[in-house]
Amino acid sequence: MTSTVSRASNRHVFTPAEPKKRRHVVGIALFSLIAAVLPIERFLLTDATLASRIWWAMIAFLVLCAVGGRVARPPFPFVWVSALVLIPLGGLISGTTTNIESSLQVALPLALMVGLAPFVLRYYVLRSRAFLWVVGGAFVAAQSFSAAMGMWQLAGGQPFETTLIFGRTTGLAGHPNVLGIMAVIAMLGLLAALPRVRRGVKLVVVALLVLNGLALVFSGSLSAMLAATTGLVVVLAVKRRLVATFVTVVLGGALVATFAGAGGLDPFGALSPITTRVEVVLGTAEVNGGAASLSTRMLTYEWAWRYISADPLIGVGMDARNAGTYNGYTPVHNYILHAWYRGGLFFFIWQVFATVGYVRLLVNALTSKVAAVAAGLMMAIVVFAATSAFYDQQSYWMPLLLAIACQTGPKKAPTPAATSRSGVLGASAGRWG
Repeated sequence: MTSTVSRASNRHVFTPAEPKKRRHVVGIALFSLIAAVLPIERFLLTDATLASRIWWAMIAFLVLCAVGGRVARPPFPFVWVSALVLIPLGGLISGTTTNIESSLQVALPLALMVGLAPFVLRYYVLRSRAFLWVVGGAFVAAQSFSAAMGMWQLAGGQPFETTLIFGRTTGLAGHPNVLGIMAVIAMLGLLAALPRVRRGVKLVVVALLVLNGLALVFSGSLSAMLAATTGLVVVLAVKRRLVATFVTVVLGGALVATFAGAGGLDPFGALSPITTRVEVVLGTAEVNGGAASLSTRMLTYEWAWRYISADPLIGVGMDARNAGTYNGYTPVHNYILHAWYRGGLFFFIWQVFATVGYVRLLVNALTSKVAAVAAGLMMAIVVFAATSAFYDQQSYWMPLLLAIACQTGPKKAPTPAATSRSGVLGASAGRWG
């Protein structure tokens, strides 16, 4: 408290001192470490036991934050709280078909991560201006290093004994699809930072954008490319720049193609990694580029749906031993169907709740014209999840939950108390707009 003397009445008037802002050094440091591990998790954590212990340590950190009151209300809190009940219930019931303990070993950490992370991340987004910059910077740095290793692979190198897979770059992500979606996440984060950094730093940001864009293209991941397209469309639509950008790209592309053709160059040669991958996916390629993933996905859907139709309540078990479908090892490549197949009806119900939340957040961003990059990142990962083996991977979930924590959701009628707090907490909530 501070004391002032009124000249008119000579009385002491007490005014409250401004609260000291916490720096949250420990929390930011730990989240930065987590962010730096996510893009290269498969490279660093090759030992399953070590990986399990590290991720349980992350869960313990989230629990400590929740117990210590470092939580704030995220959009649609019911969705995330319900995960603490529905996902373990799905793991328990589906485990009766194989092994309850093994099923719960997957269900419990997933439920705690999904149930607690939105609240904890929302707290740090609101309370610390440095949080997104530091944590995002750690992720981008690690992912960009992985992308650079992917370019080295493309040039014929084998950095850290890593190689191409069917001519596709993997970087340090362990799989082309993982490298692709990690590159998308990094690119969207860099797009958010680009207008906010100094002129000299802009060159670095642009260079990293190009590097991760090349990693995305040469990963050959059509799921990640579709995710990138979705994320960019959402960002532009929220900012009301979609039509202008589309026209500019089409006209600019036509101009470049015209001049390239006049100079004797193939204007579509740069698209060969994408077109070749499309042919592989469709099963029409004349080169060996791996399995025809479209038909593979359809086979996993048919296999999962046959099981679900026979027993819609009980899944096959949430542990990794039950992930395979028609060939014994390929998982279902759709996050909702995957959840139903392995976690039963209760996990499916929760994924439906979450999907409704994603859609409502998207609609809110489009109508309110705020949180453009956060909404774009969220939808990019959701679209990727719809065509990939998205399940319990921390490298997918944590960026998705951070994107959700950066949004406010549909606003209700403000109360006097909420209005008085908005100046303190609202300033940093929309920094991803």
